[in-house]
Amino acid sequence: MPNRVVRILLVDDHDLVRSALEDLLNHNLMFQVVGSVATPQEALEKFQSVHCDMVLIDIELKNECGTELALPIRRGSPKTKIVFVSGNIRDQYVEYAINMKVDGFISKRDGAVQFVAGLRQIADGTRYFSDDVLERMATCSRTGKLLSPLHTRWSVLTPRQVEVLRYIASGFSKKEIAILLGIAVKTIDCHCDNVMRCLGVHDRVSLARYAVREGIVVP
Repeated sequence: MPNRVVRILLVDDHDLVRSALEDLLNHNLMFQVVGSVATPQEALEKFQSVHCDMVLIDIELKNECGTELALPIRRGSPKTKIVFVSGNIRDQYVEYAINMKVDGFISKRDGAVQFVAGLRQIADGTRYFSDDVLERMATCSRTGKLLSPLHTRWSVLTPRQVEVLRYIASGFSKKEIAILLGIAVKTIDCHCDNVMRCLGVHDRVSLARYAVREGIVVP
């Protein structure tokens, strides 16, 4: 655990959330919030004017995507730790976090104690992901352990499986999908079973919810 104070820049478009996080972190002797901003542009300006050891970025900023901040911060200061924060955990966000090699991804559903514990782990040099994030990552079917290198459940689907998922979420029956794709209904059954296994869901309703959440189909 580092002996010095970890200086943090907060990036979140909700004033109440920023205020709550600032209060939480400043009451911990290990952390000091040196900036609290609402937009990527403000974040970059603040980042250039103050020294910070860690940047907490809300992924879903108003009219903007917080993930776009990761690259310029990484380029400008490779040693600065980047942590994504979100109340809406999507596979595409997790995949981006993996690809960007961010230092952590914390769910806003975590409690205050768990949130701070995650930041302590990151400050100590260990990558940290909340349980909500880990649930979106692919695991070995035999051991149940995370695949190495890390991947999301979504990324292991084949193009055909994605196609079938899109039809299912759009309300097509298995027979209709089979006709559209020119394959047997039993093959569709097999694709459905594999998709549910990969995504960790157990019925068509859950598949449809997943597809809507990930933007695969529009409700």
